[in-house]
Amino acid sequence: MIDTHTHLYLPDYGDNKCAAIDRALAAGVEMMILPGVDANSIYPIRQLHRLRPDATAMCAGLHPTEVNPQTHLQQLQTITDELRANPRDYVAVGEIGLDLYWDQTTLPLQLQAAEAQLNLACDLGLPAIIHCRQAMPQMLDLLAARPSRLPRLVFHCYSGTRSDIDALRRLQPDIMFGIGGVLTFKKSPLPQLIPHIGLNNILLETDAPWLAPVPMRGKQNESAYLPHIAATLADILGQPLSAIDNATTTNARTFFNL
Repeated sequence: MIDTHTHLYLPDYGDNKCAAIDRALAAGVEMMILPGVDANSIYPIRQLHRLRPDATAMCAGLHPTEVNPQTHLQQLQTITDELRANPRDYVAVGEIGLDLYWDQTTLPLQLQAAEAQLNLACDLGLPAIIHCRQAMPQMLDLLAARPSRLPRLVFHCYSGTRSDIDALRRLQPDIMFGIGGVLTFKKSPLPQLIPHIGLNNILLETDAPWLAPVPMRGKQNESAYLPHIAATLADILGQPLSAIDNATTTNARTFFNL
């Protein structure tokens, strides 16, 4: 089982961040993908990867909520320099994208940053991890404007509609969807969308430390909770947990070239 989106390098996990990795390994999670959110993420991600190289994989990117007029160009340059200097160290560019939930005024800068990082992913032959919150029309426009210049994409923590799935597939037929703890929430619309997405296009994730799944809601999320998400997915699809584990692990290894 692979957690394709977890922020175990953050200060939330204290000084012994390897403890969270070890708990995940004990729970059956064999690999954890660490997406960056800004230039300051590069060092802690690399530091944690050095400590657990066989259980972690690194990404770098500028998250849309970290885009601001004062620092985004310098941050983009630092991230670009890191990825271009060490492309084999990284498995994806991300997380990148658009977020209009917190601040709509930075949309032009978010679009600029997303465009630059999509180009970077294409140049390096790396997939891109997409964050899209309350910005699907803008994201679809951005992607549709560059049909021949798209890296492999995963929509992390997918929160769109059935029609959004269809629109994304028209742009990239094998596009992937990150499914996490929201799947287990009582009022989540995701269970109804899972059959339409299909197991072959699903990557499991926790987005730790946020969005802990049932029955861990209210606690700080961590990769060790990924089996709860997998079990819910197995129930929805009427398949054994082993089949979910095998399929999503294969999906992750293929997508991230692990």
